Amino acid sequence: MIKELRDIVGAKNVLDNEEALALYAQDRSLSAPKKPFAVAKVNSAEQIQELIAFANKTFTPLIPSSSTIHFYGATLPEHGGVVVDLSGMNKILEIDPLNRKVKIEPGVTWHQLQQALKEHDQMPLNPLFPHPGTSAMTSSLEREPMLIPKYEYGDPVLTMQVHLGNGQLFRTGTASDKHTYGAYPEGPGIDFWRFFLGAQGTMGIVSWLNIKTEYRPKYQKAYFVACDELEDAADPIYKLQRRHIGNECFVLNRFLLAQLLCKEYPKDFTKLMDDLPPYTIILVIAGAPRRPLERIAYEEEALMEIATDMKFEAAKTVGGVAGLGTAILDMLHDLPADGPYWKTRYKNSTQDIFFITTMDRAQGYVEIAQGYAAAYGLTLNELGVYMQPLERGRACHLCFSLPCDLDSEQDRQRIATLHTELSQTLFEQGAFFSRPYGTWADMVYRHATTYTATLKELKKIFDPNNILNPGKLCF
Repeated sequence: MIKELRDIVGAKNVLDNEEALALYAQDRSLSAPKKPFAVAKVNSAEQIQELIAFANKTFTPLIPSSSTIHFYGATLPEHGGVVVDLSGMNKILEIDPLNRKVKIEPGVTWHQLQQALKEHDQMPLNPLFPHPGTSAMTSSLEREPMLIPKYEYGDPVLTMQVHLGNGQLFRTGTASDKHTYGAYPEGPGIDFWRFFLGAQGTMGIVSWLNIKTEYRPKYQKAYFVACDELEDAADPIYKLQRRHIGNECFVLNRFLLAQLLCKEYPKDFTKLMDDLPPYTIILVIAGAPRRPLERIAYEEEALMEIATDMKFEAAKTVGGVAGLGTAILDMLHDLPADGPYWKTRYKNSTQDIFFITTMDRAQGYVEIAQGYAAAYGLTLNELGVYMQPLERGRACHLCFSLPCDLDSEQDRQRIATLHTELSQTLFEQGAFFSRPYGTWADMVYRHATTYTATLKELKKIFDPNNILNPGKLCF
């Protein structure tokens, strides 16, 4: 089997030594290591097709992996097999400013994509300050929430080329016709592209993807609203979003914002923790490409009107942090190519719990999380809280970050137990886990029997031999 893999991707692109396999057997989650028997580094769609044929012939699991870092156990081989390393496929195939889209391969990182789009006065719709090694394709397919909560950006995915487990090569939407631009994900027929979102590579391996872009702002300003409780942020955001004010809009608590802003740990972090308010709404008003200054002026006027009516202050900074607006804008549109991940400045990893709810219910979930965190030895200043409005505030993505030292077995066990018990309680209280990784999969699929049965039937069609990332979802 190793010889056959080498014939497909080349001898130097097959890894089967213990050291290499150990790297692919674990990620930045608390999931137990699971070792593949080999790693195949691919560089073309043709090689993916050959690997799928090989896997169907030998009944070997294939586990697609698009980047150098993973956080939720989605690329760990539950049943062994071959990790298909797609990170070498890192070309930006097409930038289309007219249709505001970009066509990328799996290994393209957010930093790489930002820099390439900058030359065309475009920018990607990126999630919350992603790790520099994260795949833009994976983030988009896995439905990570984007920082601009407009309706049209709720799903950044357009069309794709996907290699099904049954051996077929499939293109979705208008990409199915080579004479079109591939800009529209719908048709002919049903919206096939939705079958592959959040599927963790269980329905197919995507070799290229078209995603939406936005005009890069000509001018922009950042405003900040300090809040004592997360519930204080809900009404201002509802009002701002209903008036369609601003582009990026999100909320960070003191712990996460201090990690994001600190340049020298722990000196800067300690001072920021003393100075920053408990929660901060971050709102970016931007203008591009037509009459940008006029747009900024009328949105600022509306912002100040709402602030006066609702008695909150929309300021250029919070906590007396000098240059805060410039720092946030720079990080939004010029992600670093390398360096430490901002969420790991306090400890060397963060274990996140995220789900969808409504903003008026978010405070109740925060209080539950604070109670569990305290019971497991975390202070209120060690629990990260991130709230991202979705679809103009109709709902929100709520995320709790639990710092964890991966080098300490005691800390791993403590945070793992906290993570599981808190997740279960949140689920029982109505939290909607739309991306059920790891232990969340059992919670979700056990309670959604009709949905689970439908997924299994779909899997039989797309992947009859269950070769693609088996053990994830409900398979």
